[in-house]
Order: sequence, then structure tokens, then C-alpha cells
Amino acid sequence: MLTPTKKRVLGFINTYTIKKGLSPSLEEIKKGLGLRSVSTVHQHIQELKKSDHLSKKDKRHRSIELSSKETIITIPLKGYISAGQPIEATEGHETLDVPKNLISRSGEHYALKVSGNSMIDDGIFDGDTIIVRDQPFIENGETAVALINGNEVTLKKIYKEKNRIRLQPANPNLKPFFSKEVLIQGKVISTIRNLEEQEQKNKPYFKTDGISIYKDDILKINSISNDSIDLIVTSPPYNVDIHYNSHADNLSYEDYLEFTQKWIKKCFDLSKNEGRFLLNIPLDKNKGGQKSVGADITKIAKDIGWKYHSTIIWNEGNISRRTAWGSFMSASAPYVIAPVELILVLYKDSWKKTGTSRENDITKQEFMDWTNGVWTFNGQSKKGAGGHPAPFPVELPRRCIKLFSFIGDIVLDPFLGSGSTLIASYLHGRKGIGVDIDEKYCNIAIDRLRNEAKVDQSSLM
Repeated sequence: MLTPTKKRVLGFINTYTIKKGLSPSLEEIKKGLGLRSVSTVHQHIQELKKSDHLSKKDKRHRSIELSSKETIITIPLKGYISAGQPIEATEGHETLDVPKNLISRSGEHYALKVSGNSMIDDGIFDGDTIIVRDQPFIENGETAVALINGNEVTLKKIYKEKNRIRLQPANPNLKPFFSKEVLIQGKVISTIRNLEEQEQKNKPYFKTDGISIYKDDILKINSISNDSIDLIVTSPPYNVDIHYNSHADNLSYEDYLEFTQKWIKKCFDLSKNEGRFLLNIPLDKNKGGQKSVGADITKIAKDIGWKYHSTIIWNEGNISRRTAWGSFMSASAPYVIAPVELILVLYKDSWKKTGTSRENDITKQEFMDWTNGVWTFNGQSKKGAGGHPAPFPVELPRRCIKLFSFIGDIVLDPFLGSGSTLIASYLHGRKGIGVDIDEKYCNIAIDRLRNEAKVDQSSLM
């Protein structure tokens, strides 16, 4: 019996071969399925060959083939199902050809196209196709097609609780929902990746000389190679209920830290051994209860493998905005609010940089001023950042980039926002990559790059 990952590899090879007329390379399989490395793909290929599901005749590029013993069968394609909010699955008359080993040995099977991203941690993305075995039962924690309230169909992990059923997304940004009326329509057996969707996602949303913007989720992006980034400069969501277009900024603190662990691990994988990580985060927060945000995120980063170098204190001078004192002029319950933020300075393996151009552009006075670990400059207004709800000033990444990277280095901002990091990268001769899941914010960043950095006006892709 094939594992779920091997079924995904086999399904990807089958779909790619049918659509392209040739077999995929190991690199294309890695990117298409979001696997960690080419060596991981190679191991799966070798095991599929041993089990006689694949043949690879020689060492030539693109020589992977489905085994001559691999039977292709036809199953009904019944329409769309939501991996987000429940929608009604539509009945259709299309069919889908799949390798027999992507389905179970017994039972009736059908396919559904997926709409939404609530199951991304299960490897199921918007535009994919799932293969479902028609059955009325499911084990706790398995992924199922479920009928809710007699008329809505959704795709979720199913958990039976005392007096209700929990329908759990496989996405750290989304919360579960509950129902007492749930009928299981089938169990998800396999997933087939939508090649056109994947190819589109692998293309930059915007590209100009040295600058690339991807409209994508940093947790799932496959367009940036591991071990390729020199410097990461970012300010992630603070989880203080800021109203972003595409992100829930009001998670429980435990869910927020879980999300933080995942994206910091992704950044670790993307960084070179000499890579550096400049992380702008709150010292603490009081909304929803006192939380030691800076300390907690520092520990998460160190547990992942990032090494600690130092902390820069950014004094925004925002103390005049403070409106809460707790018990005013009383020792009963006073609030202490520090009008500063942190910039953690972390590195992956070696602090001393020996690679890349080794060409600096920092002045003597800048070096003297910025190696003092207290930086004082104003924040960024929303209006000046195109209306983004949580911008940070270009001065912050400008200092980080000039002090901690060489000219020509690759700088990544995994939460692009209003584009401040890319503006600083472009103006100071670095190659900038920005990632944001929200199209509106990508466009804000592009407008700012054109207006403030004077990038090529014809580069929108």
C-alpha cells in the first residue's frame, strides 16, 4: 500500500506527463509538491521503482515513466468542493483518468476539484483535485468530505467530540467550526496537483531588475530555493487584531506562537549558512492579557536553530499615544508600557560573512551610529504607506540592509506588506524578494516601488 506522499508523487507524474507530453524532472516534482529537497524526491522515485509503479530507463533528464504494469482507470469528476467556507458540491459529467494505485483496493471512488486553502497543511491547495472513496464513516483525525446541515458540503479533518462534531481546517490561520448534523460523504484518498495553478504561483507577481514579488503564502511557497537567502528583514503580524485583508490577526496566543514557529522554520530553510535574520517584533503586548512576545519568539527562533547575536531597541517615540495607565496613581494595578520595539539579530550558522561580493556601502558615521543598539526614528503613517494597516518605515530595513549585508546580496521579506524592505533593497543595490498572500498589499508595494524607488514602470506581470 502506498503512503500518501508516494501517491502524491505518482499522481503528479501522471498528471504532468498527460498535460505536457513528457515526464517531469526531479526539481519540478520537488517544487510541484512542496517537498524539501531533490534527494527526497529521488528516494520516493527509487521506492516507487522497486514497487514496480514507475520505471526510469536510464540517467537521462526526464526519463521517469509510469510502469507498463500501472493500470489507468477512469473515475467520475463530480465538481467543486470548498476547502474554506462550506459550499455546495456540484454534480458534473466529467471524468478523470488516474493510476489505479491512487485509489483503494475496494469501494467506489470519485474526484472533486478543490476551492480554498483551509487544508494546506494536508498538502491540499486551491485548484488541486482530490480522490475520494465513497463511504459513510471516518476515523478521528482523517480528512473527509462532509455534508453539513443537510445542504452544505465541505472538506475538513473530522473529530468526534462529546456532543458535537469538530470540523478542523489544516491551516494555522483558520479556526475550526462545529456542528451536530454531519454526514460523512467519503474519505480523501489522494491528491493531484493542478499544474497550471502551480506554474502560475511559481511566477513572480511583479518582477523588475533585482526585485521580485510573489503573491503567495510564505509557508507554502516553492518559488524560492532553500539555502539561497543572505538576509531576511521583516515585521510579521503582531496578533493585536489589526484588520488585514487576508490574515486573521486575532488568533489565540498559543495558535499565534504555533504559526510563528512554522514561518520562522521556513525562513531558516530558505537562508544560506551565513544567512542573517533581522526580526522586528513587539517587546510585549497588553491587549488580551500581558504576553512576553519578544522573549517567546526569541526562544522559538533559537529552538529552530537560529543563533542569537544581539537585540536592537527601536525607540519610535510613541509614548504620547498611550491612553492606559491601569490603576492611575495607585500601586493597585498599574500598567507599564514601553514605547519601543525589538529588532532581533539572528544568524543561521556562521556570523562572519565570507561569501558574496564583500562590497560595502555603509559610511563611517552610519556604522558608528547604528552599532549603538538603540535606534531612534519615527514610525510610518498608514497614509504614507498606501493605506496598509501596519507599515514600518523604510529607515528600518535601510539600516538593517547596509549594516548586515553586502551589495548584491539577496534580501527577503516574507511579509511584504507595504514594500518597505524592497524599497530599501532596490535603493541600495541588493536583490529583493517579497512575499505576501494579499493581492492588494502586493499592489501597494508595487506602487511604492514605482513612486519612491523609481523602478521600471513597465514591469507588472
